[in-house]
Amino acid sequence: MIRPLLTAFALFAAVASPSRAEDAKPAELKVGAFTFKVAAPWEARKEKKAMSAGGFTLPGKDGAASIEADFYHFGSGQGGGVEPNLQRWQKQFLPDTQGNPAPMTREEITVSGQKALLVTITGTFLSGPAMSAKKTPMRDYAMVGAILQSPEGDVFLKVTGPQAATLAQKDSIKQIITAALTK
Repeated sequence: MIRPLLTAFALFAAVASPSRAEDAKPAELKVGAFTFKVAAPWEARKEKKAMSAGGFTLPGKDGAASIEADFYHFGSGQGGGVEPNLQRWQKQFLPDTQGNPAPMTREEITVSGQKALLVTITGTFLSGPAMSAKKTPMRDYAMVGAILQSPEGDVFLKVTGPQAATLAQKDSIKQIITAALTK
């Protein structure tokens, strides 16, 4: 168990940062049944967003917007099902000119009997508080989202940011999820 976690952290740090992976101290966040760890240059967010259990930020380069990772856990049987959440996430992006929803891809991950669904959505993201009618359209954005299933209640992860930067982190995000599923 320790070896896969260390491998995932070292690889994540190497991909995300030009610094040496072994010098990076991982930030850790326990959400429901899972523990998520990231290495520099990711930083633990000091303030929680509404309904969030916590999160991480990856500062943007050369003045670009940062990538935000937010984790949610509402307890056993709470938070809605997988499909309603995926539909809600997809509606956080503007439809195309023909009214079609933003494109979404899905990938199932299973590790040690633990399951997660990884999704990627791209387009114009409507940024702002969940219950607010006032949203800021963010063109060329992406969301890499995950729903990790657990009897203690599903854990929802939403990683959003500029499309190119966010998609460049997708493999690292997947490794963080895989490491969290490993017990």
